[in-house]
Amino acid sequence: MSEFKTSSFINESVTILPGISTTRARLLKKLDVETVRDLLWLIPRTYADWSTPVPISRLQEGEIGVIRAAPTTVPSLRRRGKLSWIRSRLADHSGTINTIWFNQPWLSEILLRGKTFLFRGKVEAKGTHRQFMNPDIRDDDNPIPFEPIYPLTEGLTVSVIRKAVAAALEDPCLQIEESLPASVRASGCLSTAEFALRRIHFPESQKDIEIARRRLAFEELFLVLAGLRALKAGRARVKSPLMICDGKCNERLKETIEALPFVLTSSQKDALRDILNDFERKFPANRLLEGDVGSGKTVVAVLAMAVACWNGYQSVLMAPTSILAQQHADTVDSLLKGSGIKIALLTGSVPPAKRRHLQEELAGGGIDILIGTHAVLNENVVFKRLGLCVTDEQHRFGVSQRLRLTDTESSLFEPHVLVMSATPIPRTLALILYGDLDLSVMKDMPKGRQAVKTYTAREKDRPRVERLIRREVDATHQVFVVCPSIDVSDDTPLRSAEETYQRLSRDVFPDYAVGLMHGRLKSSEKKAVMKAFSEGKIDILVSTTVIEVGIDQPRVTLLIVENAERFGLSQLHQLRGRVGRSSLPSFCILMSDSDDPLVRRRLRALCKSQDGFEIAEEDLLLRGPGDFFGVEQHGLPNFKVANLYEDAALLREASKACEELFSEDPLLSSSKNACVIRSFRERYGERLARPGI
Repeated sequence: MSEFKTSSFINESVTILPGISTTRARLLKKLDVETVRDLLWLIPRTYADWSTPVPISRLQEGEIGVIRAAPTTVPSLRRRGKLSWIRSRLADHSGTINTIWFNQPWLSEILLRGKTFLFRGKVEAKGTHRQFMNPDIRDDDNPIPFEPIYPLTEGLTVSVIRKAVAAALEDPCLQIEESLPASVRASGCLSTAEFALRRIHFPESQKDIEIARRRLAFEELFLVLAGLRALKAGRARVKSPLMICDGKCNERLKETIEALPFVLTSSQKDALRDILNDFERKFPANRLLEGDVGSGKTVVAVLAMAVACWNGYQSVLMAPTSILAQQHADTVDSLLKGSGIKIALLTGSVPPAKRRHLQEELAGGGIDILIGTHAVLNENVVFKRLGLCVTDEQHRFGVSQRLRLTDTESSLFEPHVLVMSATPIPRTLALILYGDLDLSVMKDMPKGRQAVKTYTAREKDRPRVERLIRREVDATHQVFVVCPSIDVSDDTPLRSAEETYQRLSRDVFPDYAVGLMHGRLKSSEKKAVMKAFSEGKIDILVSTTVIEVGIDQPRVTLLIVENAERFGLSQLHQLRGRVGRSSLPSFCILMSDSDDPLVRRRLRALCKSQDGFEIAEEDLLLRGPGDFFGVEQHGLPNFKVANLYEDAALLREASKACEELFSEDPLLSSSKNACVIRSFRERYGERLARPGI
């Protein structure tokens, strides 16, 4: 949507508008509306179409229709307790229809016999007759053909919002400024911002709605793409740490790769080559390493961090959970054993005294690779010579946190950035989430890996599932059982981790070692459980989704997901990635008694496909971008009009227009294009932009 340049009016509280009291302002705040500007960005979710009245004889049962008619009888008002109803008979040249309104007694004074009104409502069959149920009423001369229907919260009515929006649009101080260059509007056949904003609220035709919506959705998508592209272009003006892998560094890298207990895949070699090429550029790299679960991204990141260290720079790797951070620390230590590279782990559970010592070492250059959680973002964590930042499961951090991690204003250069994600992102979503990153995709899987055979099962199948668990454990393999909640809840009949752990350990498998893992355990308890599991001392681990990412246990060959309908497809694919991490045949059982057709379609999709990108596209189609990750997406803009799945074609158009604009004006320094960066910064600055953009 467009930026508004006016007097202070646009930035005033909505209480400046007629009909908006402080009480109503508090209700509007629940809809993220506090200022007049916010109100004008509250886009209608649909419209009441009054534009095409039909004769009474053409009204269809079960459908909403509009008629121009007059009461032929004096409305009769009846009451029974708190319930009231009005009956009347409406007529036009084509016929008559009985009509009833509930709990609107004041209508008896408005519905004058013989006076013509417009009525809009649903027709229902009552025996052999038709009846108009609770139709809305408006004067015959009302000029508004489409009435906007806005998102609401309890205590607010559509009428209140309509009147406030109309008052704001009619205010003489309001000026609507363009956010798109004229060249972009012309090539995309887009309306002006003035037309789009006014007609999205009060359209005169269905065509108006289509034109306005297309313009505003395009604008949202274009501004984000252009803003992220500007972030990317801005890096060309920033000095980077020059890291060249030749001579002794190259010898060390070859020795490290040859010492690995496996052979690198083609995808791993290509990704590493991309990163090493980035290191030799004069501006900081910002690369996404995207690969399906088990494709070996961590190994590539470790080798890249080693090259940075051999060039005299420090590296940091940030993971979303302490469990994953600990595992990364163990992996890095194992892969770089004997290299002389000093590795340290920093999580929220590190004692204060140890933390202070670690920070001193880091600032003095005594630590080469720091691995941690969000704790590494603390302002007291200072590097002497940071050259490479790596974030794992990057969608959990988002653009703003990536920028915070690389905010090195006091330094002479900015570090290179490598972000990893095992969540395959559909291209339409990747354009928005990763618009400021270069991309390396890893699709090859390590040799010897077998596809995880995936099946659905219902509660009646539980005896067979438990026999399968026993078979795998008796073969000295291990099992994950994932539950959607920690405790039993009266609100939802879900399988909880606590309840499942008690049932399996006491009633079903008392002869096996059953463990429990969830987010409420202390860090030391989690570490003890995972240590016991990795050492084979636990046969069956009951867990919540804390095991969703990064847990690498080759002996796990069976995953049971309870209440699988509660998880998104991409999240289920992530969970499935915890098994099949060796040459052993592996299985995933999705437990669900749901008969919802959408649920069954999602589960069948997972059974049919092992391709994370294919699954991600299906997930985006079925659930939409807002729920794609199962958690709030830090880096995803809050679009008011655009839908990343439905508007995929429009996104491609916006992307093409963005490319053309930047090819002509790489830094958008021309005065005619200045509106783009200004609008991006004002609209998405807090979430996506950085100082200087």
